[in-house]
Amino acid sequence: MNSNVVNITALFDSMSEEQQNYAIENQFPYIYSKASKFLKIGAELYRKDDFFNQPPSDFDEEDIAILQHGCRQVIAGIGMSAENPFTGLDVSGFSALMELFHFQSIGRKTNHGKVFNGEKGALDCIKFKHMIDGRIGEYFNFCVYPKFD
Repeated sequence: MNSNVVNITALFDSMSEEQQNYAIENQFPYIYSKASKFLKIGAELYRKDDFFNQPPSDFDEEDIAILQHGCRQVIAGIGMSAENPFTGLDVSGFSALMELFHFQSIGRKTNHGKVFNGEKGALDCIKFKHMIDGRIGEYFNFCVYPKFD
């Protein structure tokens, strides 16, 4: 049996029924499968097999590292609530992550001055639409405010 199936099954088993319903309604199984594939085969092979040639060929090592970080968070079930948002991606990295899965932002709600893991920043709830079939997903991303000297 495919180890990704076991992993997503275990992840769903650890969720409440409400969390499972949210995950399904927000395309999480699809996103999980794309994130898993990206981590398994890497950016170059993923791009060659991707309809939109994602990730862009001009992405540098840092851009790819951000996508990998985001994909690892997807695999861990992160991003589906304000209490457990994506972190360490910033706004552009989060958008690039969702574009990797063929989703484009169609709406954004931001709560400023939030504290998460002892850091102050902004919590975004962004609604995405799949570029081909129009499926909708809504995910959360926390961005730490920059520190100025």
